[in-house]
Amino acid sequence: MKIIITRPVVITGDGGTRSFAPGLTVEVDAATAEQILTQQAGIAAEPVANTEAPATPRRRKSADAET
Repeated sequence: MKIIITRPVVITGDGGTRSFAPGLTVEVDAATAEQILTQQAGIAAEPVANTEAPATPRRRKSADAET
C-alpha cells in the first residue's frame, strides 16, 4: 500500500526500526500501513476500491453564498 507521510513517524517491528519524514510517499506492507494510519501520521495514497462519497454534501459557508 502506498502511504503519504503527513507527520514524522517511527515504526519498530520485526524488520527493525524505520523512520519516515513528512512529505514522503512510501510503499509499505499492510501491517506497517496500519501502524502509520493508526498514529495519524499518514494518508493512503491509493484510492481504496470500496470507498464511496459521503452521503451528506458539504455545508456552504457564508462566503460561498455571497459569490
